[in-house]
Amino acid sequence: MRALRLASLLVLALLTGGVIWKTLPARTAAVEGPDPIAELVPARIGGMTQWVLIRGADRKAPILLWLHGGPGAAQMPIHSVTAALERDFVVVHWEQRGAGKSNPPGFDPATMTFERFLSDAREVTALLRARVGEQPLIVLGHSWGTMLGARLVARWPEEYAAYIGVGQQVNTMRAVSLALDWLRDAAPESDLAAMEPAAFRDHELYVRLMQEIEAHGGGMNVALLSLLPRALAAPEYRLPDYPRWLDGANRGSGAMWPAYLQRDLIAEVPRMPVPMLLLSGAQDMNTPVPLVREWIGGVDAPLGKRLVVFDPSGHAPFLTDTARFVEAVRDFAANIAAETAGRGAQLRAIGTPDHRRTRDRSHPVPPIPASTL
Repeated sequence: MRALRLASLLVLALLTGGVIWKTLPARTAAVEGPDPIAELVPARIGGMTQWVLIRGADRKAPILLWLHGGPGAAQMPIHSVTAALERDFVVVHWEQRGAGKSNPPGFDPATMTFERFLSDAREVTALLRARVGEQPLIVLGHSWGTMLGARLVARWPEEYAAYIGVGQQVNTMRAVSLALDWLRDAAPESDLAAMEPAAFRDHELYVRLMQEIEAHGGGMNVALLSLLPRALAAPEYRLPDYPRWLDGANRGSGAMWPAYLQRDLIAEVPRMPVPMLLLSGAQDMNTPVPLVREWIGGVDAPLGKRLVVFDPSGHAPFLTDTARFVEAVRDFAANIAAETAGRGAQLRAIGTPDHRRTRDRSHPVPPIPASTL
């Protein structure tokens, strides 16, 4: 009995300590490196406070701007999964409007429009230029973040050195058709399998379909509960931030569903003016690989394009095959750096930041080899 009483007191003490710790001001841990940067920034973006996490071992390294999925599926509380990227990049996790710490009480989902997100992203870009520097900035989008990121980079290529799409979104309704075909094989007993694709223009039915896909191995393919200890340990989050995180994630694509139905990457982005890397999970039926192959096969990418498929990963290879994911991103950036080294050495003699910015806009990054698609 005494041992049980001591164990109970210990658990109570740990819980009390955890609650007290989570009421302390939000912060981010230091990063070790030659010239590190570790900042958690509340910034005025698009008329509201949005939070930006900036971390890297060398503040002069290329910037990697991570656009999370959802919209609303903030990445900040589990950013440590891919902390290895901080050795080679200044990694930026921006919590977009309606997500995580940027989902305040009284937030109006009506402000979640595509053009508003694009405008916010450009403000974040300006913030990073002012706060970090003029080094190359690579955009990495995941899921919804690819819908935003591909169009952001294609529209303003002078601002960005490269584009990485993880779980590249191409066309929602065509993806539904492929997901239904897959579900009919994986779970023929499902009542959804008998429905026509057009039925899933209804958002509630679409959410049910994605839940079925997840249950049968065609979704994230990672137990989200397994990420909970990491999320709870994140010093960037205080107790009130967790309900906001869950609320934004549960809102998902609902606030922007009409835009999801209208968007077609093949029609809207026929040309990618910067080097491009796409990373897909072979088991991903949320953003199916056949559609990703179709877009990358047809898009005009004069500076290079490459597709890497992770088997047996699903919609989030950075969670299920983290080491290979990090290696692929590093190799892509190293390839770009190697191609630009000679020209960069000459241009560095010009000296001033203004000259460097003009240089980047006038002379995009040279080609990288395109892989066999």
